[in-house]
Amino acid sequence: MRLLHTFLISILAFSSIAQEREGKREREVNQEGLNQRTILDDTTKIIYGMKTTSFISKENFLLSDTTFLILDSTLNDIYDISIPEKNQFKYQNLGNLGSPVRNIFYETPNSFSLQSGLSSLQPYIDDISTSKFYDTKSPFIDLGLFFGGLGRSKVDFEFSRNVNKNWNLTLAINRISSDKQIGAIKNKGDKNIKSSSLKFNIFHKSNNKKISHFTDIISLNHSILGTGGVDLIVDSLPIDFFLYKDFEVRLTEVENVYKNLKLETYTDYKLSNELKFYNQTKYRKEYYGYEDMNLSLNFNFYNSFSDNIATQDSFKIKNVSNRIGIKGNSKLFNYDIYGNFGYFKYHVNALENSFSEIYVGGLLKYKNPSFDVISNFEIKKSSDYRLKVDLKSKIFEASYLSALYEPKIFERIYLGNHYSWENNFNSSFVNNLNAKINLENRFITFSPSINFYTIKDHIYFVGDNHLQADQVITFNQFIVDLKLKLLNNKINFDNKFTYNLSSNSANGILNFPKQTLYSKLYYNGIWFNNTIPVQLGSIISYRSEFYGDAYDPITQNFYVQNEFMLERYLRFDLFFTMQVNNLRIFLKMNHFNQFDSFDGYFVTPYYPAQKKVLDLGVRWYFFN
Repeated sequence: MRLLHTFLISILAFSSIAQEREGKREREVNQEGLNQRTILDDTTKIIYGMKTTSFISKENFLLSDTTFLILDSTLNDIYDISIPEKNQFKYQNLGNLGSPVRNIFYETPNSFSLQSGLSSLQPYIDDISTSKFYDTKSPFIDLGLFFGGLGRSKVDFEFSRNVNKNWNLTLAINRISSDKQIGAIKNKGDKNIKSSSLKFNIFHKSNNKKISHFTDIISLNHSILGTGGVDLIVDSLPIDFFLYKDFEVRLTEVENVYKNLKLETYTDYKLSNELKFYNQTKYRKEYYGYEDMNLSLNFNFYNSFSDNIATQDSFKIKNVSNRIGIKGNSKLFNYDIYGNFGYFKYHVNALENSFSEIYVGGLLKYKNPSFDVISNFEIKKSSDYRLKVDLKSKIFEASYLSALYEPKIFERIYLGNHYSWENNFNSSFVNNLNAKINLENRFITFSPSINFYTIKDHIYFVGDNHLQADQVITFNQFIVDLKLKLLNNKINFDNKFTYNLSSNSANGILNFPKQTLYSKLYYNGIWFNNTIPVQLGSIISYRSEFYGDAYDPITQNFYVQNEFMLERYLRFDLFFTMQVNNLRIFLKMNHFNQFDSFDGYFVTPYYPAQKKVLDLGVRWYFFN
């Protein structure tokens, strides 16, 4: 922490010096103007703020978009700190801030490149790597501080500055710290999660607009001092009392470590608006580790082991990929044609192997004042492919995906103290069709949507190995999104209801709740002579009962189980937010409807959800 404080002080000092120089330059210019008897008033002064700091997302930039957006200064959702909260509780976790997560619904891979298959912490990488390329007229700091009850905290710090009009540097630091919510030995400081990340970004556009470049570096260190969940007999469910810190847990003195290093560079050269050459290189290094140095304390947890003294399992993966392509844009079309070469090397304890992948692809975006169509096709030499088409208009949205995904590395091979396998699976076929209608006026937004999936040769983890389904699986989602704005937008009522239906072939393989509901009712106003924006309201989240996937700390992965029923639950949260200039503050009472201190529910088998607790947080923008 001393190092972090020193670093922050250095950044602020650098910003102050830079601003002093700019102020001196402005004073010199103003004095020169006065000498020339030029009349000046307050309207000519440079004021740094929301209008002088803008950004473009990496995704839009890579699609040849040139539109920069202003910063978000609203109060909406600033109290959503955890991954489940940010995703309307579509994710399950281990009942604590920073713990491993999994989408309770089926997710298609977000990349055509081969995946490691160990993904319970991937959402944390996605959360911190949502790159924004800034254009700042002054040093800019985005500081978020979260002080959660029961020993949970989070710090998000981002600093960005234009070196000149062509170069921008951005640095971000993120930290999560959480005490154990179950089975804690001491009242304070018995850590469950310790996570820290560092992100550095460089963005450049040349004077003649012909060269664009960015470099992203992300480093994440995530440590989990695991508990294995609470020690109970499944046949005794549902349990009558939730003891939380007084629960007996299934594991003691074990640790999971996850390290991720990502480096990405991109450069393009524009010959004309219709033609650019570009090169994109990515490097990624991942490390998964599980350590139990005294197995005698945890014999009852393990089904088998090779070494009965200690476990020190690790999974290391290195990946380098390079993409070369041409792209361009016109009034009607954006296009991108590319080839991608990737090299993988992995170590699973004593086992080592390497291989490469090659694929080519193309993207075409048709632009129309009424609608846009984006189509993307990629194919590997192994005949695996991915075709995705998106159509978007003001009233109607639709997407279609057809893909053949090769098995992930973790699905193919593993060798450890407790498990080992070597599988030869077929590639999985996925067909997905989604359609959505958007109807909107001043008072109501009504957006029904449907989502159809067909999956063949689905691969799933059952705890000690993987299996491949021998039948075609289908499931459908019917979603209703309804938003009401009443009394000149002072009262807002947002609702999202999802009904899920699957084929018999999915039973025991893809388990998810039949119904989910996310509902938010809040007041939106301005207090104290129309100077202080405020929001206050409540959030209701509901899911029906289902056999949720369980978590295996040995592999840091979730697996299919059909014994532990997660009972249906209704969670009720209260929140209050306010804004004073560039400072936003929130208070949130989580699980307010836990009126009995011994009441609760399981969010993942053996892991109780977060108990009733009050959280405080601030989000602060600094511009000079």
